[in-house]
Amino acid sequence: MRILLIAYHFPPLASPQAIRWYYLTRELARQGASVHVLAPDLPGTPGTSLPVPEGVVVHRCHAGGLAGWTARTRRAVTPAAGARDRQPPVVRLNWKGRLYRRLDWLISLYCYPDGRGQWLGPARRALDRLIDEIAPDVLISSHEPPAPLQLGLEVADRVPVWLADLGDPVWAPYTPRRWRRRALRLERETCRRAAVSVTTEATRQLMIRRHGVDPSKVQVLTQGFDDSLPVAIPFGPAGPVGPLHLLYAGRFYPFRSPAALLEAVCATPGVRLTVVAPEVDTEYLAMAKRSGGRIVFLGEQPHEAVLRMQLECDVLVNIGNALEAQIPGKLYEYLGSGKPILHLASTGEDPVVPLIAEWGVGWSCSNSPTAIGELLARMADAFPTMQAQLRLDPAQLRAFGWSGLAESLLQRCRRLLQAARAD
Repeated sequence: MRILLIAYHFPPLASPQAIRWYYLTRELARQGASVHVLAPDLPGTPGTSLPVPEGVVVHRCHAGGLAGWTARTRRAVTPAAGARDRQPPVVRLNWKGRLYRRLDWLISLYCYPDGRGQWLGPARRALDRLIDEIAPDVLISSHEPPAPLQLGLEVADRVPVWLADLGDPVWAPYTPRRWRRRALRLERETCRRAAVSVTTEATRQLMIRRHGVDPSKVQVLTQGFDDSLPVAIPFGPAGPVGPLHLLYAGRFYPFRSPAALLEAVCATPGVRLTVVAPEVDTEYLAMAKRSGGRIVFLGEQPHEAVLRMQLECDVLVNIGNALEAQIPGKLYEYLGSGKPILHLASTGEDPVVPLIAEWGVGWSCSNSPTAIGELLARMADAFPTMQAQLRLDPAQLRAFGWSGLAESLLQRCRRLLQAARAD
């Protein structure tokens, strides 16, 4: 099975989408597939870059335009080794970085969907050559950004199978108004011509309703956790030593705010919070200063270090998106730690709430200071008792390991290829 993946986000980048395809390509290669990746030539962040998985061949081309400047112009203040409780790191831009951001904003006014669309030209030329050289059985387009979907549409007739890993919808409430019609058209054409994978059942149902697509064409391929690593003893009876230690590892967006969590931790004695996030607003840093050292921002950390931190804390915090069809991928990564999860629901129809109850891995509450504060107070007073009431079923969660997800993907590719050859 020869697989060619088109992915803007791929190691050495360490974004959520790059992490997804780091694991999926690693496991596909381990299971015997010949995996090639077309990706832009972008440098990772020093100290946090992901390695290219063994057995995966990466073909890089120019990122186009101004892309790639950020890593060269950004100056980050990072904590010294062993200095987790010192001044939180803040990302600063020198004059070149500020100029880049301004130019990137101007480019995004006409380049769809933003500056990353400049990769389309170089990638188009590289893809044309790779299809002739590799003769892939399956071409996979990784969204987002949309460029891999646009490329897939252009060459769909040249490959036996085209699979579009949408993940999330192309048209979403946060899509800029000027691009909504174009995003909807791209999403519709992709669903019509490609086999599609998404990360949640809610997104699957949305694609079926929105475009009238055959339900058999859209399958759920969730995010996952590294099931090749040992996990902590699930929900041991011992309580925390010292304050209850919460860990949030992820990113913040306008539709995923930590403000209520930070306010609740500040107001709740006996609780401390560590936040691992690549960039932090000054508003959140100001709230941390008022916590008396109980809130610590570490900035971006290597992926392996984040996994170790998840094993060392008492509770993992997941902040829900204010978008009903999406589930933060970090939730699935948390499952591999064997630690209880505190989920903060940002909408009344948050799809994570029933999952937390079904899996029996933690607690959910509204993402408001009052609700979070009340739950944290109970946890600080009676954490061992509350933890003992959870019912983790490792066999149930094993389906979300990356090896199993990759096996499911590979089996689907084989079925699609068999059907294409039969036609």
